[in-house]
Amino acid sequence: MNVVTTIRRSTWSMAAFLVLGAVPARAQAGKFGVVDMQQVILTVEEGKAARAALEKEIKAKETELGKQKEELDKMNGEWKNQAALLSEDARMKKQAEFQEKFMTLRNAEMEFQANIKRKEQKATQAIAMKVAQVVDQLARKRTLTGVFEANSAGLLYLDSPVDLTQDVITEYAKRPPEKAPEAKADDKKKH
Repeated sequence: MNVVTTIRRSTWSMAAFLVLGAVPARAQAGKFGVVDMQQVILTVEEGKAARAALEKEIKAKETELGKQKEELDKMNGEWKNQAALLSEDARMKKQAEFQEKFMTLRNAEMEFQANIKRKEQKATQAIAMKVAQVVDQLARKRTLTGVFEANSAGLLYLDSPVDLTQDVITEYAKRPPEKAPEAKADDKKKH
């Protein structure tokens, strides 16, 4: 499973919670709506742009990490071929050098995955907040009692819900795009 898929799955339920919340217990009767947040995020231009940027960054990093893995494989092969010819101290030194490089690579992979997860969560939250405003307007306009996230783990059944997904996508697209914030000097140094 790739990093993007794993990250997406973990952020959808968080986004649904932020956007749609819970319906009060007294709201037993009424019309309820559903929104497929995953479809909204993957369909709106802001979501497409964020996903494309993340995928580009992931591909570049995977290429870089792949080269480092090849280097480690080569180093390990050389060590195995030379092990019989090396003294005990030299073998131990080569093994320690390999382990250090391996751990550095592993830590770089983990740090990168965490960084990508943070970026996706930030992008998802920004979209989710705007979707919440659209959902609020649509729900009031249609006099819905509540709106749920369609793919939420907590939603098992809802009798004849009003699917707002396409309406949310349409209304979201009508909103003026926000300017992307300038990258901070600190962010530029990290990359």
